[in-house]
Amino acid sequence: MLLSHAEKIMIRADRTQINRLLTNLLQNAIQAVPENRNGEIEIATREENDNVILSVRDNGSGIPDDMRSKIFTPNFTTKTSGTGLGLAMCKGIVEKLGGRIWFETAVDSYTVFYVELPLNKGNP
Repeated sequence: MLLSHAEKIMIRADRTQINRLLTNLLQNAIQAVPENRNGEIEIATREENDNVILSVRDNGSGIPDDMRSKIFTPNFTTKTSGTGLGLAMCKGIVEKLGGRIWFETAVDSYTVFYVELPLNKGNP
């Protein structure tokens, strides 16, 4: 089920941490698109088994096979700049919230990062 923009998704989380998570995923998606390609970033959410699954998809370069197992490792980066801490930080934030993060990718085509977090079914 895709959620419309008008529906609220409630999770129990620190606003600053969620902001860091989303900012990093969006920046990575934007930076993954080669300069000679029109970037397309798609953000979607869906509910599944008392969880929300957020996906951020880009039409970038994809992640090569030999780098996939290292993607969430601290200090690992595929970029010429940056510290390589972003996705490791994202993983830590998501796991502290009782969720999980993973990705699907195809070289020279796309990458989708998924974040699954428990919905807050109680009081706000």
